[in-house]
Amino acid sequence: MNKSQIISVLASAGTGKTYNLAKRYLYLLLGSDDNTGIKNIIVVTFTNKAAVEMKYRVIDYLKKAALALDTGNFFDELKLTKDKIAQRSAAVLKDIFKFYDNFNISTIDSFKNRILKSCAMNIDLSPNFVIEQDYSDNLMFSLEIFLQKAQDSENLRNIVRQYLSQYLMKDSGWFPKNNIYNEIEKVFKESGNTGKDILPYGGVSFRDEIALRSTAIIEKIKRFAGLLPNIQAKKYYSDAVEKVLNAGREIFFSMDIPTKFAYETIEYIKDAEINTEADELWSEINKDIKSLCDFYMENYYGVYSYIYSKVALEFDLRSKKDGIVFLNEINKKTVSFFEKDNAVMPEVYYRLSEKYRHFLIDEFQDTSLVQWTGIKRFLEESLAEGGTFFYVGDMKQAIYAFRGGKSEIFDAASKEFLSMDVDIKNLNRNFRSGRSIVDFNNDIFSKENIKRFLNEFYKKKNIECNFSKFIEAYSFPRQETPTEHNYGYIEIDIIDKTCENVKEEIKQRFINCTFQVLKRFNSKDITVLCRANDEVFTVSSWLLENGLDVESSQTLNIRNNNIIKQIVSLLMFINSPLDVLSFSSFILGDIFSKISGIKSAEFEKFIFACNKRNRTETFYKTFKDRYENLWNEYFKDFFMNAGFAPVYELTLAALEKFKVTDNFSGSRAFIMRFLELVKDFETQDSGLKNFLEYFDSLKDNEDSLYIKSAFGNGIKVMTVHKAKGLQFPVVIIPFLKLSVKPAGKPYFDSSGDKIKPFNILKSITKFSRKAKEIYDREKINSLLSELNVTYVSMTRAEYELYAIVPPKFGASNNAILALLGNNVLTSGIKQIRTQDNNGKDNIIIDSFGSGYKDIQKYLKSTDKTAVDIDNSSKKSSIIHYALSKITSLKSKNINDCVSYALRITKRKFFFEDVEFCREKLNKLFVSEKILGLFLYDEKNIYNEKEIISSTGETFRIDKLIVLDDEVIIADFQILNSEEKKNKEQAERRSALISEIYPGKKISVYTAEY
Repeated sequence: MNKSQIISVLASAGTGKTYNLAKRYLYLLLGSDDNTGIKNIIVVTFTNKAAVEMKYRVIDYLKKAALALDTGNFFDELKLTKDKIAQRSAAVLKDIFKFYDNFNISTIDSFKNRILKSCAMNIDLSPNFVIEQDYSDNLMFSLEIFLQKAQDSENLRNIVRQYLSQYLMKDSGWFPKNNIYNEIEKVFKESGNTGKDILPYGGVSFRDEIALRSTAIIEKIKRFAGLLPNIQAKKYYSDAVEKVLNAGREIFFSMDIPTKFAYETIEYIKDAEINTEADELWSEINKDIKSLCDFYMENYYGVYSYIYSKVALEFDLRSKKDGIVFLNEINKKTVSFFEKDNAVMPEVYYRLSEKYRHFLIDEFQDTSLVQWTGIKRFLEESLAEGGTFFYVGDMKQAIYAFRGGKSEIFDAASKEFLSMDVDIKNLNRNFRSGRSIVDFNNDIFSKENIKRFLNEFYKKKNIECNFSKFIEAYSFPRQETPTEHNYGYIEIDIIDKTCENVKEEIKQRFINCTFQVLKRFNSKDITVLCRANDEVFTVSSWLLENGLDVESSQTLNIRNNNIIKQIVSLLMFINSPLDVLSFSSFILGDIFSKISGIKSAEFEKFIFACNKRNRTETFYKTFKDRYENLWNEYFKDFFMNAGFAPVYELTLAALEKFKVTDNFSGSRAFIMRFLELVKDFETQDSGLKNFLEYFDSLKDNEDSLYIKSAFGNGIKVMTVHKAKGLQFPVVIIPFLKLSVKPAGKPYFDSSGDKIKPFNILKSITKFSRKAKEIYDREKINSLLSELNVTYVSMTRAEYELYAIVPPKFGASNNAILALLGNNVLTSGIKQIRTQDNNGKDNIIIDSFGSGYKDIQKYLKSTDKTAVDIDNSSKKSSIIHYALSKITSLKSKNINDCVSYALRITKRKFFFEDVEFCREKLNKLFVSEKILGLFLYDEKNIYNEKEIISSTGETFRIDKLIVLDDEVIIADFQILNSEEKKNKEQAERRSALISEIYPGKKISVYTAEY
């Protein structure tokens, strides 16, 4: 095993990062002689999915080793015997299962959450704080509090006036509050990414200063205009002067200054006489305009900074009051903790109840500076005591700069510990893709091609930044492939710039490509990668239009499922019968059309006729009069009992009444997710109106809105960022493009102790060297990030890779064309794959049977008696439930006890008539033998008693009576039930009770109803 304390692994796409992490983890556990245990090692991954995969691999290898199964050459470097490896693997497995909380494989956010939880009091947090992801409501609420306070505070009112005067300098729209929110949200994100606060506002009125300076400049330009007739300058000087004088100060507010004013000297016509006075005046104007541009750039966001600082105070107060820490704040809170004088590492370890000696970090290139700051404090302690640091990554796959990721940390990490022995390893063999794909990417992303691309694309552009970051990131050896990877196909389809309708052309080529691939691959083998969510939506729509199954954020969101939409429409009508739109939507939908046997066209005519008559009568009453039987059968009970039933029971009753899962089996997974959502809601709130408001308020990024897609068989459509770390048999990229635009405003300088925002317009870069340096740097960083995204997208395919290249990216030329250059764009051989012939692929494998009895098995904490099953067993369930509510009749009135039981039963079966079972229960108690079972003391009787056998099997006994010398088992069964099966179950229950109560007589009674 490598004995170096610091090991840096450079791992290009497909070279086995997870494999190497798992190997290092297990070697530390099995090969160490210093009693290293799972609690001494921590593995930090970038995503939860990666953490789950890592845990799976570790346990899988341990299991195989412990059972002496084949693990290939995985453990060869340990230099231990197989018996020793098996023995130690079994011991580690036992440790993991016994102390699973010590199995420290998690995301960086989870790790920092543990630190905050253990040290919450030190940074003024509630020990029971809750982490939430969506901060938007709290941030907007805090902004509104600030604006309310501004009404009563002259100081704050002046700040708002300054903002409005600045806001109105440009035609910025009708909603200034939204503008404030958008700008302070950017600062909030940057503060979370860097762990720093914003630089305090200097107090200068931006508009007033711009007005003052521009007035002085215009006066000098007027003087220069007076000199123009006497000098022989080139004509464009007079044009520039005239434009400024005609526009006045507004031209400086908008920064639409003629570029000729960026010239430091006057250009005279040939052989003209130099005018010294004009030259000196022009030089003054040039310097004043440059100074004005610098002021504009550095102070534009001053008033926003002040507003943000005040809003941030309100935000913190509200968060503390609610006991919330937002995910975006974790980095900042952690830095706050480590900056305290008393935040020494021994205290941290004491509070965590464990000490980490070995650190393993995945995707290190996406680590932010503030995350590295926290980890480094642990490493300093660990390395000083002989611990190790193992990190894996690839600077070419650094695609999370928008979250604060800094790829340069990859090299900086080893430089932080110069006194340590650092071993740098390169993983260069691609185990993912076929040779043709690997060779293509070797050519496109080679150091030589990247240099050619940069020189070709920027040779006419005035960019003064150097490209060392590019060259460093893409200076890697060509990847190799195993001998058996002699396959692969790649096809890059470029759309000609003369094409009139590019989007339609992309659509046709993409659909044709997809159908061609489907001749050789299954739907589940194809993944479409997009750059942004709007592209995911577009592509998903194209596929759905052509009758193809799709698995994407669009199709997996229960809100977008047609059946769920209809269910919600029904619930909205039940909540408010005057809601014509919701009722119309439901009766026009597939659910009601299917159950009623009437085509939606008839209901369309009915609705049209109602609108045409413009009757004052309520719509649902008109429907009731026209379709009385349908109303009584399907809507009457809901209408009469609305407001009394819990939302969960109401939803289940509606699903059963309209036989939704029977008629729409393809939507069962969506229905189950919706029911789970309702169940979760009722743990904190109640009421149909409240639920509908809650459902409407959920953001589209809420996990609770999405069904799990682990078993999906449709074509996958996702963003490149979500595909990070994954691989797919076939990848199609319908919009392969490369942007060269810098990131959006503001530009942040976070190099100091505080964040400094800059507003850099492209026009300003003509006048300000500082602005140009920042603009060019951000443009280069943005291009590198875009290039990395392209690299990630092009390296996901195992067998075949297809891409369609549009000629433009917005209004600019698509830079990917320059990157591709003269490389061969089609190579390899298409694969012949065996198709599955098990019928049409579905988005979700149907793992349920039929109806609600099967669905309830997959729902959390479901009371099975609450679900109406089918008509044959429904009455039996009601009787059985009512009987379970009668424990003892000793010294009690039978009729009173039956009435009480029926009242309780009615609450559970709200939409059913339960009075029918009164006669059934009274008939049961006519039998002296059965009545005798209810005449023991209540303390000796247990209804619906669950018992568990030694093998883990669970049994439920209807009535268990435990006496001093006897145990009585009573079982109540439906008449004509399966006699043989019931007898077998009775015998097993009897044997189990004998084991629990040895020495007591066991009596078994079976009663039918």
